[in-house]
Amino acid sequence: MKTLDYLHLDASAVSNVVASLKQLLADYQVFYTNLRGFHWNIKGHGFFVLHGKFEDMYNNAAEKVDELAERIL
Repeated sequence: MKTLDYLHLDASAVSNVVASLKQLLADYQVFYTNLRGFHWNIKGHGFFVLHGKFEDMYNNAAEKVDELAERIL
Protein backbone atom coordinates (compact mmCIF):
# COMPACT_ATOMS: atom_id res chain seq x y z
CA MET A 1 0.00 0.00 0.00
CA LYS A 2 1.47 3.34 -1.05
CA THR A 3 1.84 5.95 1.69
CA LEU A 4 2.59 9.62 1.69
CA ASP A 5 5.50 9.35 4.12
CA TYR A 6 6.03 13.06 4.57
CA LEU A 7 2.40 13.42 5.73
CA HIS A 8 2.04 9.96 7.29
CA LEU A 9 -1.16 9.41 5.32
CA ASP A 10 -2.31 6.45 3.30
CA ALA A 11 -2.60 7.43 -0.38
CA SER A 12 -6.09 5.96 -0.63
CA ALA A 13 -7.21 8.12 2.30
CA VAL A 14 -6.51 11.29 0.38
CA SER A 15 -7.97 10.27 -2.99
CA ASN A 16 -11.27 12.08 -2.30
CA VAL A 17 -9.41 15.23 -1.34
CA VAL A 18 -7.27 15.06 -4.48
CA ALA A 19 -10.36 14.55 -6.65
CA SER A 20 -12.00 17.60 -5.06
CA LEU A 21 -8.84 19.67 -5.55
CA LYS A 22 -8.72 18.66 -9.22
CA GLN A 23 -12.33 19.78 -9.70
CA LEU A 24 -11.59 23.06 -7.92
CA LEU A 25 -8.51 23.55 -10.10
CA ALA A 26 -10.57 23.05 -13.25
CA ASP A 27 -13.19 25.52 -12.00
CA TYR A 28 -10.50 28.09 -11.17
CA GLN A 29 -8.99 27.73 -14.64
CA VAL A 30 -12.38 28.47 -16.22
CA PHE A 31 -12.80 31.42 -13.83
CA TYR A 32 -9.34 32.72 -14.80
CA THR A 33 -10.15 32.43 -18.50
CA ASN A 34 -13.43 34.28 -18.04
CA LEU A 35 -11.69 37.07 -16.12
CA ARG A 36 -9.15 37.45 -18.95
CA GLY A 37 -12.02 37.73 -21.42
CA PHE A 38 -13.76 40.37 -19.31
CA HIS A 39 -10.45 42.25 -19.01
CA TRP A 40 -9.96 42.40 -22.77
CA ASN A 41 -13.58 43.01 -23.78
CA ILE A 42 -14.64 45.76 -21.37
CA LYS A 43 -16.05 48.82 -23.14
CA GLY A 44 -17.53 52.17 -22.31
CA HIS A 45 -17.61 54.30 -19.21
CA GLY A 46 -15.19 53.20 -16.54
CA PHE A 47 -13.02 51.26 -18.97
CA PHE A 48 -9.72 52.07 -17.28
CA VAL A 49 -10.95 51.35 -13.76
CA LEU A 50 -12.62 48.07 -14.72
CA HIS A 51 -9.75 47.05 -16.99
CA GLY A 52 -7.35 47.40 -14.06
CA LYS A 53 -9.66 45.64 -11.61
CA PHE A 54 -10.12 42.65 -13.91
CA GLU A 55 -6.34 42.47 -14.35
CA ASP A 56 -5.90 42.35 -10.56
CA MET A 57 -8.56 39.65 -10.35
CA TYR A 58 -7.09 37.43 -13.07
CA ASN A 59 -3.59 37.78 -11.61
CA ASN A 60 -4.97 36.66 -8.24
CA ALA A 61 -6.80 33.76 -9.89
CA ALA A 62 -3.58 32.72 -11.68
CA GLU A 63 -1.80 32.55 -8.32
CA LYS A 64 -4.60 30.38 -6.92
CA VAL A 65 -4.41 28.05 -9.94
CA ASP A 66 -0.68 27.63 -9.34
CA GLU A 67 -1.16 27.00 -5.60
CA LEU A 68 -3.88 24.42 -6.23
CA ALA A 69 -1.79 22.61 -8.84
CA GLU A 70 1.17 22.48 -6.45
CA ARG A 71 -1.03 21.17 -3.64
CA ILE A 72 -2.32 18.35 -5.87
CA LEU A 73 1.24 17.21 -6.58
